[in-house]
Order: sequence, then C-alpha cells, then structure tokens
Amino acid sequence: MRIHRRLGSRASLGRQVTGGSSIACYQSSMVELTATDLEGVLLAAQLVSTAQDPSVFSQLAIEQVARLLPSEVVTFNEIDPASGQLNFLSIPSSYPFPPGTEQHLIALAEQHPLIDYYVHSSDGSAKKISDFWSQAQFRASALYELVYQPMELEYQMSITLRTLHSNVVAIVASRSHVDFSERDRAVLNALRPHFVQAWYSARDHHRLRMLLNSTIGALVDSDVGLIALSDPPQELTAGALATLYRHFGPPTASSPWPVQVEQWMIAQRSRFSSSDGVKLLTPLRVENGGRRMVLRYLEELGTSPGAVLLQEQTSRPTQQSLESLGLSAREAEVTAFAINGATNSSIGDTMYISSATVKKHLENVYAKLGVKGRGELAAFVHDVLDRQLL
Repeated sequence: MRIHRRLGSRASLGRQVTGGSSIACYQSSMVELTATDLEGVLLAAQLVSTAQDPSVFSQLAIEQVARLLPSEVVTFNEIDPASGQLNFLSIPSSYPFPPGTEQHLIALAEQHPLIDYYVHSSDGSAKKISDFWSQAQFRASALYELVYQPMELEYQMSITLRTLHSNVVAIVASRSHVDFSERDRAVLNALRPHFVQAWYSARDHHRLRMLLNSTIGALVDSDVGLIALSDPPQELTAGALATLYRHFGPPTASSPWPVQVEQWMIAQRSRFSSSDGVKLLTPLRVENGGRRMVLRYLEELGTSPGAVLLQEQTSRPTQQSLESLGLSAREAEVTAFAINGATNSSIGDTMYISSATVKKHLENVYAKLGVKGRGELAAFVHDVLDRQLL
C-alpha cells in the first residue's frame, strides 16, 4: 500500500496542536530525575551500548524502556510514510495486535500526530499524543477507532532516532489507563542520546561485518587465504594456517610460524631500517608437488596488526598469461620453457627451431620486460603474474 505524503509547513503543523496542550508540546520538561531513575538510565545506556547488530539493539532498547516506563506494550517501529512500509518489534512479544492493525496504521500515518510531527520536525524528543490532541479529539479520530481502541490503548509516548531518509524510527510506549508523566518524558529524553549513539554503532558494526564477510567470501572464492598478524595469529579464512604449514612446515617451539616464514616476515618489517635505504616488500614463494604457494606481507597501518595473504597456484604460467605481458605467442612459449630451467638447445629441440633463434627470442623478451638474464626474467614473470592473480 503506497501513501502519498503531503509535506506541510511548521505553521500548518502548529495548527494541529489544540487547547492547552500546545504549550506542553513545545516546552522542555523541567522535571529532575531521582537518583534511582538516573541509575536506571545509566544501566540502560550501558546495556544497549553492547549491541553490535540493529536487531539486538532494538530488543534491548524496548526491554529497557519497558523496565523504566511500565506500559501495556513497548514497540520499536520503523515506518516510512512515503512507501507505506512498517516494521516493528514489541515487548511483550505476545501482545495481542488485532488483525489489520499494521495496515490501518500505515494508511493513517499522515493523520497520526506523533508521526506527522516527527516527519516534519528535526526534533526527536519525547512526545505524547496528548501533547497534540485532547482525549476527546483522540477518541473521535479514525486512528483511535481503527488502531488503538481495538488494542485497548488510550495513551502513547515516543522518541525517535534520527535518520537520513523519510522513514521514522521510533521507540513507542503505550498504556491503557493513565497518561505518561513528565517524569516519564524526562526518562525518555535522558535515554535518547544514548540510544541514538548505540543504534548508529550497532548499524556500523553490522555494516562492517557484512563488508568483511563479503571480502572474505571473495577471497575464498579466489582460493586466497588471509591470516591477521595478531597475537596469536587469527585465520580470517578457514584453513589458512593449515595450508601455510603444509607448504612451509610446522611452527617452531617458540613461534606460531615456520622458520622460513618468520625470517621472511622479519625481513619485511625491517626494510625501512636497512642501510641500503627503503626496500620493497617481496613475496615469499615455495613450490611443492607442482603447486606454488605465494605469501605476501600486508604491513601494519595505524592500529591494524597487518596480515599475510596466501595463494596457491600452478607452477607453470599459462601461454595466455605470458602473452598478457606483451609477448608474442612464440616469445611466450620460449619464456615458459626458459623460466622452468630449460636450456636454449633443449628449447630449440622441443620447438623445432635453432638455438640461435631461441637466443634471439629471449633477447627480445628481455628488452620488452626490462630484465637481464633468466633469473630476473623468472622473478619478474612470477611476481607480475602473482599480482594479477591476487
């Protein structure tokens, strides 16, 4: 169901406030909370701050409001008047919402004094229905007839959490027999800044966790492992340490790393202290059973502990990957044999060309890639192709 929202001015909004309640709507509460109330607010703030997921925050928030403001029902509502969508969570979860309640509330969202106020105002502080309507006006409304009377609710107070969208995110307490007091308003207003901070924190934690999971999933799909250099090392992709040990051997008695890997990491960390000046990070490679394991060191940045990136590859570069370096098909074929240790003579015999032709092809390859000799050629090819795979 789509609701076409009519945006009114603050002046038109002010005309909705009638009678003596108009003063209460715009005045801040001057009630001083008791020591017990303040302790309750601090406990609530502490509990909601532990939430690292929006759904956990929602549950904790309504539990704390229900504890501090006894009510028939407390809900966490997210309503978008523009799209006609409503999501809510309630405590008690068994509270009887008559059939059609959600649909009626969505359809009448524009007429709800609290929703209308929050949509048109940047003020998310505690407001009551009685701030805007007298009890007689409330009972004469379609909102009361279709939504609140079937639930046997007469009074309501809410706060909202600021968003960047048109939706209204509110924590709502409802009662059947007595209206909310100024003490209740002061409690909600004291809770609100803590709830806003905890809600944003929970959403950020959730978003970052989803991004991390997506990144790790992409690494796993690409056969890449990641180990955080914390104490002890933490596998960010399952099986990364086992793969490392399979290729480089077991950890030592004094370190979680194999000897070769630990020496390599020490060299990477000390590259800035070298007397030869700053040195580039260099990958560590080992070949085993026709497979090559390549390790790359990801340096520490700020509070980040750094990490080791692992990838298993086939030892022999493909024809297509060598041609991607700018080599001709013939040059790529010669290069593949050369970096695997074949002599000019054996390459010529295999390819049915002379040794002199092989030598000429290699000279062209050296010139194109800017290397000198077979050793630099092998190192260059493996390093560049490793980076393309990562």
